[in-house]
Amino acid sequence: MDGKAAASATLVGRLERLLFSRWHRNFFILCFLGIMFDAADFALFGAALPPIAREFGLGPAQAGLLATVGLVGAFLGALFWGTISDYIGRRTSFLATVSIFAVFTALVAASWNVLVLATFRFLSNFGLGGEVPVTLTLAAEFSPGRIRGRMTGSMMAAFPVGLVVAAALSLAIVPTLGWRALFVVGVVPAVLLFFVRRYMPESVRYQLSRGEVEAAERTVVEIERQAKVDPRGAAAQPLGIANEIATSERGVTVLALFEDGRARRTILLWIVSFCFLWSSNGILFMLPTILTQRGFGLSQAISFQLVQSLAAVVGYTACGFLIDWYGRRPVLFLYYFIGALFHLWFAQASGFAMYLAIAAVGWVNPGVFGATGIYVSELHPTNLRATAVGWFFGIGRIGSFLAPLIVGLMLEYGLGAYVLHTFALTFLIAAIALWLVGVETKGLVLEQITAKVKPA
Repeated sequence: MDGKAAASATLVGRLERLLFSRWHRNFFILCFLGIMFDAADFALFGAALPPIAREFGLGPAQAGLLATVGLVGAFLGALFWGTISDYIGRRTSFLATVSIFAVFTALVAASWNVLVLATFRFLSNFGLGGEVPVTLTLAAEFSPGRIRGRMTGSMMAAFPVGLVVAAALSLAIVPTLGWRALFVVGVVPAVLLFFVRRYMPESVRYQLSRGEVEAAERTVVEIERQAKVDPRGAAAQPLGIANEIATSERGVTVLALFEDGRARRTILLWIVSFCFLWSSNGILFMLPTILTQRGFGLSQAISFQLVQSLAAVVGYTACGFLIDWYGRRPVLFLYYFIGALFHLWFAQASGFAMYLAIAAVGWVNPGVFGATGIYVSELHPTNLRATAVGWFFGIGRIGSFLAPLIVGLMLEYGLGAYVLHTFALTFLIAAIALWLVGVETKGLVLEQITAKVKPA
């Protein structure tokens, strides 16, 4: 073991032994707010679409195409920013994604025709789509292994919180000030940039993977200072991870997801993501339409979505704690497997039981996805981690494109009674694919996981 490898292993050990501190709290808040604004921005457009369609004279098909433009932007953003942050750094990518989605969301308010609006929306979602995978990667690399699940899982609970915030803003702003005022609010996330520059350092693991040991040392010392830990007494126990840090290689990271025995695991994880986002976005976009076709009023249909979103906040947070206590594979498998049953329950329920069933659905959908993203980040070495997470989220968005289209066709051709069953089926497929990944990562340092999943 050379001196640089030993120093790198020691720095990682010092990060791992830290208790949850003021620094972790500040970091957590920044990440939480970034994801909350991301989710809120995503949902605001749905609330604004009807008045946008009226102002520009759009029909249903044209309005749907306008919404799809944003989804394509988010899809490409996840692929691009997840990959590029393995080359230019997590902090730089985080700053860029927040800047892009804040600026162009605000510019949507100034749109003077549909083409300009679509362009601004595409660009805002190009930033938005990259923010979550970059943030999740940062959180995974800074969270000590023993609390990584609960810390990062609780952070990802910001997504359903953002949906609730979006609903409240839409109700408060659109009826009185119009849809343009709603997007002016989109500039608020830019305030995060000041705090990011001051409180969010570059990932220590990323710095070490680039051989920047001195910069990583300065970062760790500053974190220890804010955590009130004396660096002079910060000698870490040997973790046996020096080789995993020292031998990191940088090539074409996307292709590397299919090399060295990773292809099977990559495909299985992409299946999980596709199936989840099929059911998640299918419900998010189409549940009111599904229920109104079954004879429910629009207000009641929206009330089901509100119950689902509130349950999701709890489900996200609970899943993060559960995977730390009982392990990733069993908890995630049960979330997906039992989630399939919950979707079937909602499909068959009536009366008040529907509210109980949709709350159960919300617990797992979207409650499981944040923890699944954590699992993906753990299964890859530092030089591939953000690429893997970005493509996991990006490939899943193909499901989010197809679900509204297929569900719409099913409703049009009289198959609406079976739509909710497709969500149950995709959750069942995700459960099987997740289990077949076959690796448990509970409580391990990221570099220990890298050694564990390395092909023989």
